[in-house]
Amino acid sequence: MYPTDTFSSFTDAELVSLMQSGHEKAFAAIYDRYWERLYADAGKRLGNIMATQDIVQDIMESIWIKRQTLTTQNGSLAPYLFTILKYRIIDTLAHTRKQEVCYHAFGQLLALQEQRILEGLISKELQAHIDHEISAMADNMQKVIRLSREEGNSVAEIARLLSLSEQTVRNLLSQAVKRLRICVEQFYSDQPSQAPPAFMAAAIVFLGL
Repeated sequence: MYPTDTFSSFTDAELVSLMQSGHEKAFAAIYDRYWERLYADAGKRLGNIMATQDIVQDIMESIWIKRQTLTTQNGSLAPYLFTILKYRIIDTLAHTRKQEVCYHAFGQLLALQEQRILEGLISKELQAHIDHEISAMADNMQKVIRLSREEGNSVAEIARLLSLSEQTVRNLLSQAVKRLRICVEQFYSDQPSQAPPAFMAAAIVFLGL
């Protein structure tokens, strides 16, 4: 048996030979010799503690598992270990980027689905309800809300088109929006089967009310 404190002076080739004979303390010596260098290199490239720890642990475990086929280069395991590390880092970064692309695509899909749900909530019946409410408004209020919601004009543009002051336009918009909000709430109150309260609130936001 070899005294524990002698392993630090052994070459990598000697330690590999002992590992191939099943000497676990030789493996421990290799581990102590390289893990910090591997960890520092992986950590610098990945910037992720958990991923770095996993890679280094996997590499060190693979040394023991594959000890019978291990070879050294000029008596050193360093070229072998850092080549494995390089490819593990590349694989990890590629996997991370692929996940980010998938998450982004999934997020876009969810957003699209939410948009379709909201559009579905704005049913023909609700739209008719809203149109009726707008038709019941005073002439200038009707014009202001239509120019704002349907044509996307700014307050300044509406004021110019209708020859009104901007403050008057703001007041008319505020009153019209309040009436339409009440109109939407009343629609869902009268027809609770159309959507739960959360969807009612979403519909109001979707309408810009």
